[in-house]
Order: sequence, then C-alpha cells, then structure tokens
Amino acid sequence: MNASTKSRTSVAKFEEFFSTTYKDDVFEILEKYPDERSLTVDYNDLEMFDPDLADLLIEKPEEVIEASKSAIKNIDPLVKDADINIRFENLSNIIPLKTLLSKYIGTFVAADGIVRKTDEIRPRIETGVFECRGCMRLHEVEQHSDSRIIEPSLCSECGGRSFRLLQEESKYVDTQTARMQEPLENLSGGTEPKQMLMVLEDDLVDQLNPGDKVRITGTLKTFREERSGKFKNYIYVNHIEPLEQEFEELQLTEEDEAKIIELSKDPNIYEKIIKSTAPSIRGYRDVKEAIALQLFGGAAKELEDETRLRGDIHILIVGDPGIGKSQMLKYVSKLAPRSIYTSGKGTTGAGLTAAAVRDELGGWSLEAGALVLGDQGNVCVDELDKMRSEDRSALHEALEQQTVSIAKAGIMATLNSRCSVLAAANPKFGRFDRFKILAEQIDLPSPILSRFDLIFVVEDKPSVKGDSELAQHILQIHQQNTVNYEIEPELLRKYIAYARKNINPKLTDEANMVLKEFYVSTRNSSGDEESPVPITARQLEAIIRLAEASAKIRLKDTVDKEDAEKAVRLQLACLKEVGVDPETGEIDIDKVEGRTPKSDRDKLQRIISEIELLEEEYAGQAPMNVLISNMSDKYDISEEKVDEMVRNLKHKGVIYEPTNGYLKRA
Repeated sequence: MNASTKSRTSVAKFEEFFSTTYKDDVFEILEKYPDERSLTVDYNDLEMFDPDLADLLIEKPEEVIEASKSAIKNIDPLVKDADINIRFENLSNIIPLKTLLSKYIGTFVAADGIVRKTDEIRPRIETGVFECRGCMRLHEVEQHSDSRIIEPSLCSECGGRSFRLLQEESKYVDTQTARMQEPLENLSGGTEPKQMLMVLEDDLVDQLNPGDKVRITGTLKTFREERSGKFKNYIYVNHIEPLEQEFEELQLTEEDEAKIIELSKDPNIYEKIIKSTAPSIRGYRDVKEAIALQLFGGAAKELEDETRLRGDIHILIVGDPGIGKSQMLKYVSKLAPRSIYTSGKGTTGAGLTAAAVRDELGGWSLEAGALVLGDQGNVCVDELDKMRSEDRSALHEALEQQTVSIAKAGIMATLNSRCSVLAAANPKFGRFDRFKILAEQIDLPSPILSRFDLIFVVEDKPSVKGDSELAQHILQIHQQNTVNYEIEPELLRKYIAYARKNINPKLTDEANMVLKEFYVSTRNSSGDEESPVPITARQLEAIIRLAEASAKIRLKDTVDKEDAEKAVRLQLACLKEVGVDPETGEIDIDKVEGRTPKSDRDKLQRIISEIELLEEEYAGQAPMNVLISNMSDKYDISEEKVDEMVRNLKHKGVIYEPTNGYLKRA
C-alpha cells in the first residue's frame, strides 16, 4: 500500500471515528471555533476503535495527525476549512528523557519532566504570500517549521524567478520554545539531569512556567544548528498534561503498598525510622528525630480566602566542624522522594530562586533555580553561613510564603517553592560558645533564623564513654563496609512517598489541649509583665506541623495526644539549647531568633538613663569613667559589659562621643 493510499485510508478511518465515538465533542468544538482551537482525543479510545491506526500514530505521527485534521474538515461542510488541532492524551509510549535518543526520531512519544525555562512567544510564518517581481502575480507557499523561507520555484504566469515576500499578507502562527529536564526523583546520585528542547505552537504557547511538572506528548524531531552544523533533538509538542501530585509517588506496586502498611503496624516503627535516618552517624537522636519528621512533613492547608498554611518543616543545624552535618544533609537529599543538595559557597541567589537568561534570539527568559525545582520536595543547603548575605536574602520569602517572586530583566513572576529546607551552618568563631547569644555566633540575620521551625546546636564535647563508642562505630563501618539498617533505604523512601501522598492527619481535641496548654503556660510562665517573651505564634505553628508529621510516620488519620507531646518535647529541647538567656536562666524567643535578649535590653535602658543623669550633672556630657563606676555600684554590671553596650548604642546612633572619654545622647 503506497503512502497516498495509506493516508486516504487514515482519513476515512478518522472520519468514522469522529462521526461515532467523538461525535458530540467534534460538533461542540466546531460550534466554538475559532475560540476553541483544539480537540483532545484519548489515545485509549483510538486504540479501542482501531489498534492499527493507533500504532501508525506512534510510528508516523505527522501523517496521521494531518489525516485527522483533514477528517474534521470533511465531516462538517458548513464550517469552511475549520483548522482544528487534534491533541492526543494518555499516550502509552512514555519514554524517560535519558533514553529519548536518536532511535526515537520521527516517532510519537510522551515524556515527564520539570520545565526549566520558557522563551518569548514569537510569530512563525505558516503560509508565505509572494509577489512575482515581473508580472505582480501572487503565489502562496506553505512553509516548514525551520527558519528558512521557501520561495516559489518559478512564476506560473510569466516564468520569472524573482519574488518578494509580502509580510502583512502572509499567515502566521504563534510559537514558543521551552526547555525541560528529567524529574529529580529519577536521578541516581551525582548524575546531571538530561534536558530536552520543546517547541510549542498555536494555543499551546504561554501554557508553561518554570518549575511546572508536566507530561509532554509530541513528535521527536531533529534540526541542524547553522553555526556548528551539528544536529539537535527537540519535541514538537502536541499535548501538555500538568502533573502536580503525581511526582510525590515513586512507582509503588501493590506488593510495596502491602509491605508499607504492614511496616506501619510495627509498634516500634517510630524508633526504627529515627534509627534509619543517617545510620552511619552515631548519636544526635533529637536531630535525627527532627529530620525524620521533616521527611514526612506536616499537612499543608488551603483556607477559603486562598491563604496557604505551610506544612513543610524547616530545620537549621548549627554545629562544630567534623560532626557529620554535611553527611546528614547528603543522606536526606538521597532519601527524600524529591530533593536537591546545594552548598553555600558555590550558590548564588539566582541559583536558589531563578535566573534571567538570554535566549538564542536575544530575548529574556526565566530559568528555574534550586528552590523552584525542589517544589514539594526537600532542599538541603549546606554551609548556609558561607553564602553572601545578598544571596541568602533569597531564602526569606521561600521559607515563609513558599513562593519565589522575581522582578528582573523586565520579567515579573511568582513561582512556587513549596519545599522543606534543611540547612547547616558553622559557628562564626570555629567552635560554639555556650555563654554567648546564638545570633552573635552564627553569621545569619534574625529574619532568617526566626523562619526555621527547629534550630539545633550540636557541640563536639570530649567524653571517654561517648568517644570510645563513636570510635568503635566508625572503625566497624570501615571494617565491614556496611551499615546496619533497621529499614532498607529503598523501602523507607517508598514509605515516605506513600505517607506524603495518602496521609493527611487532622488534629484531635486531646492534641489541641496539649498544644494549647504548652503555648499558654510557656508564655505566661513567670507571671511578670516585664519578663521576656518565651515563644510566639510561630513556634505554636511549628509544633502543630511536627505533631502532624509524627502522626504521618504511623500512617494515622488523626493527630493524637502522644504526637502532640512528642512535638512539644522536641520544641522544648531546641528552645533550651538556644533560647535560654545565660543571665536570667529563662527562655527568651528574642535570643533564639537573633535579636537582643530582654536582659540586655533592660541594661541598655539603664545605661541610657544613667547617661541622661550624668549629662545634667556634668554640663551636658557624661564622663565614661563615672558611667562605668556608677553601673558597677548600682547594677553590678562589669566594665567589659558597659564597654560592649556603649559600642552597641554608638553603632545604633543612640549616643555619640563629642570629645574623647565623654558621651552624649543623640
């Protein structure tokens, strides 16, 4: 059977298919034409109607799609030349991007991926109208999708070979290029994700944004780059299907689900999961518990006014060098169903959020960064303190609002970054000092510190018992080349993916009572109005997320009293580590979040009052030596502390030094 007979047969088959199976859809689309430009056909319906035609679509997509368009025109003679796009969804031929190589050129394929960047929308000439320079006769020539313009070979009237393109008379179609990369959960450690160029036309333009997860159906084609002469593959897109939730699931078989549900019934499942978190590192139970809870995540909520309450838990680990912080981050980035690992020194703000890049024709487009690609997964940021402060500020919005707003190169956009952030930082002076404020020791501003749900301080303290156990553990790993897993990493990964997708626990009244009691009693623990504020509503929301994650670990639909108690214990352990003011012994939230603690604020106030009194006594200027002796006598504040506070007040512009050794209020 030659090609033209095959094509006629395909048209006839499609006419029958559209007149029977898709009759209602076809007439509905013809009524709405030209507002509606596309008819979407389910590939399974076509396969049931005619398996040979469905197979031919995979092998020779261009011919078959052209035949289907002709069939639509033949069906309804009233609508003249209705140029309707036929789009095919639910294609069975899904190929991973890394194996989508030259043997598939010319075939119809589907591929999953994340959109990296989208370029400007431009017109492409579809039918060129040419005027013969000799006799002025007009000729129409259909153009191909490549950039070369095809002229008529010779004029049918006068035989001339010179033509002029009439740009305004020609027909155009909108076209846009985009780039996608393979999904993060398909990457094996350390491999660079494969990318694929896509060409979108007509009503498919402007459908994609960087960070979107999509299944693309289309024809794999190749073109020759003019500069290098090399060939490059691209997908000529026929249909786009958004994949919002599907990415959460790794391919779980029924056997996997049965294993997961059986595992969840184990009474020690909570402990087993904690022990399976970074098992190559010994100790640090609280940190591992927090990381396990972060992997499962709380329950995100959408309120009626479209306010979104985040369910993702953010954790910061501050610790002495050499205690395995990076190893924990690396472990999480391999275990989480979707995850990205990045290190502070080599990370820029654009790399975290989105970069504005020039496309081949000089226009600007956005390319998604780590926080956008990690949407609905985990982003691990190592060496957070080594990042430049202007790059670190990119985290502010992503941590709390879970979006990334971009205004660069004339592009205004807001992208989603609904991810959990696990960050690690070293103390500013090498090792941690118990008696100094946390904010003084980490090079991080308070707005970022306050957005972390849990902040852990991990110290490296020598102890004979602990050190001998640690040495034994490390030597054993090196000797045996294996680690004892309570739960195999692959099964744990599937367990986490299953819990994140299917479990959405609700708070019970008992859990509410525990959380409310903790919040109210902690805030009002001293009963004194002037006392420091121990916790704020931010910490309460963090505890709710932790309690929900605890319920998810056991695959429960409700957050019970025990889950709330676990969350309270973990939050208290963190507050006691970083939030206790060494002078008063009370928890002060300002200390946790890197602001001036209440005890220091009181002292600053006393110094300002004392300067005011001395100004009256000493003709408008307060002598520094008198101030030091008065503060020591009245309030028992040391000379070093007074010096430090005077420097602080000068820095803030509250006082200044008119002459050497004298102070004056500004």
